Amino acid sequence: MPDALLSAAPLLLGTDGTKMSKSRGNTIPLSATADETARLIRGAKTDSERSISYDPERRPAVSSLVLMAALCLGRDPREVADGIGHGGAATLKTVLTTAVNDLLAPIRARRAEYARDLGYVRQVLRDGNERANEIAAATLAEVRAAMGMRY
Repeated sequence: MPDALLSAAPLLLGTDGTKMSKSRGNTIPLSATADETARLIRGAKTDSERSISYDPERRPAVSSLVLMAALCLGRDPREVADGIGHGGAATLKTVLTTAVNDLLAPIRARRAEYARDLGYVRQVLRDGNERANEIAAATLAEVRAAMGMRY
């Protein structure tokens, strides 16, 4: 029986405060540099309240940024918001930028390694494709056998 895979963040808003979507251009791509990430976060929508709180119903844009920081830091969003307190949106964005860049630093370093050896990347893709085809063929054979459709 299939189970739903639910994350700690059922919805993260994009940098413009609406649902995150690549087509809207309101995401922070994994491929972004640390400076690009900082620029995108600086431009993220917040509100005019100075005190930072985690209240998804009343303050969705701010709460989404707090939640993103909390997920990157492995902490509770209310704890992150309390730590920022009256620091305002600028402090929130600084905390978030540091958290995102720290989390993505090893991923970015590994991506840079792979970019230097595209032959290896292509081979991994070929090997993965071959393995996936083997698994798919075996699964399809099982399905055909279960349905009595061997021919």
